[in-house]
Amino acid sequence: MMHLLGRFMGRRLRGWRAGDEYRVAEDIRFSQVPRTIDLRSPAFAYGEPIPAGSASPPLAWSGVPAAAKMLALVVEDVDAPMLRPLTHAIAYAIDPATTSLGEGALDGAHVTMGYNGAGRRGYVAPAPLPGHGPHRYVFTLLAVDFVPRFDQPPTRGRLLDAIAGHVAALGELIGSLER
Repeated sequence: MMHLLGRFMGRRLRGWRAGDEYRVAEDIRFSQVPRTIDLRSPAFAYGEPIPAGSASPPLAWSGVPAAAKMLALVVEDVDAPMLRPLTHAIAYAIDPATTSLGEGALDGAHVTMGYNGAGRRGYVAPAPLPGHGPHRYVFTLLAVDFVPRFDQPPTRGRLLDAIAGHVAALGELIGSLER
């Protein structure tokens, strides 16, 4: 019964999507930042399906500028039937010398996590509404030239407000999933 209700809702909301214009890299504060970080995953190619499962996929990157003092990663579903993309994970204070995160590293034990769209710290696995169509999951890695201090783990908005004007480079990786 719940499966049928989910599919019905997915079809009814099919045309309603948050949109690309709200993803991190399109935010006016970051839209002019050089896209010189090459972000990739051994688990899926750009634009291809993300492997099913509850663990975050492995990521690797290169091209982080020497001025970076930390890296921040935001994972969001730009096709969620919401006003803004659904945040699946926020990781910050990542050492800029780091060049990869293993599978499942966004569990909160391996990197410092902010609050995702579900109000928890950690990674929320992609699970679009059945029948809603393909969803794009955007992984955005930002090289920041200082390390902001937070009195509590930040939300997407608090993180982006804190680093605005301090992002030296960014990279994006987009995966997809449909149910």
